[in-house]
Amino acid sequence: MVLGAVVVIGLFLAGTWSNGGSSRQLARPTGRSPSPTTKVPSTTTTQTSPPYPVATSTVPLFDPTRDTPARGSVPASSGRVLTTDIWRPVRPTGPLPLVVFAHGWDSDPNAYATLLSAWAAAGYLVAAPVFPDSADTLPGTPVSNYPEQAQDMSFVITSLLGGVAGPVDASRIAVAGHSDGGTDVALLALNPAYADPRIKAYLSLSGEIPDGVDGPWGVPTSGSLLVAVGTDDEYGLLPKATLVYQTADMVKTMLTVTGGDHLQTFVADTPQSQAVREETVRFLQVALGSAPVTPATLGSALEPPPDPSIAVTVGSG
Repeated sequence: MVLGAVVVIGLFLAGTWSNGGSSRQLARPTGRSPSPTTKVPSTTTTQTSPPYPVATSTVPLFDPTRDTPARGSVPASSGRVLTTDIWRPVRPTGPLPLVVFAHGWDSDPNAYATLLSAWAAAGYLVAAPVFPDSADTLPGTPVSNYPEQAQDMSFVITSLLGGVAGPVDASRIAVAGHSDGGTDVALLALNPAYADPRIKAYLSLSGEIPDGVDGPWGVPTSGSLLVAVGTDDEYGLLPKATLVYQTADMVKTMLTVTGGDHLQTFVADTPQSQAVREETVRFLQVALGSAPVTPATLGSALEPPPDPSIAVTVGSG
């Protein structure tokens, strides 16, 4: 994988995208929240501690080094258009820790606005690319393409380190994803062919180890991993997400949410979902902190969980 791919930033003519893959279709809100113009709340801009108000924007990125496959009747195209939605805390200026988020199949970043806003409000610059293979907002039929999407996430890191969305702390970078996006994160965390040494923390939500991608899997990896899944995931991902946790050879934690489903566990406005989001923030604070990350430091940050339905497992290796 080439981490230093050429970044072309600007406005692009609508290209053609293109055929399809997974069966996990997500219930989601309609519309898109980020807009091309950053919206900065005017009443709390002097706030100096979390939760911060959150501004949104959109950054157009283009990778000319890799192609986009056909999406059903829409033919393949050269290059990869990666329109990237940004959630940014309104706070004093300075380099921010970065979280790059991968959406699920037949979905888009707006389906996760509640989750991504929670991370931004905690002080993280959150970047969510619209994948040209699997997004529901593009012409044609969505496609599953884990290897390319894992590389898309590294490309977005490279792009944002250039400052197009504001200063980024290069020593504090995380990747996160849900469903097929959680599988993209598992690929980055567990497979050396896709490893990106700039990544310090991984969050795989309702993800799995992908079929059809060659290993090896579970080689020692720097950084730390959070796996989260609901016991009532309608796609039966509890054992598959558990395997991601078990395979990882790094400091790691798993959140098992009793009664939790595939998506609403992370984005709903319920006490349980709010507690899950709080646990992910606690993980990021430790995983992207200045102190060494150990099972003990993760355990002390995540236990006891804010909701008794969340079981926390911590380990390493």
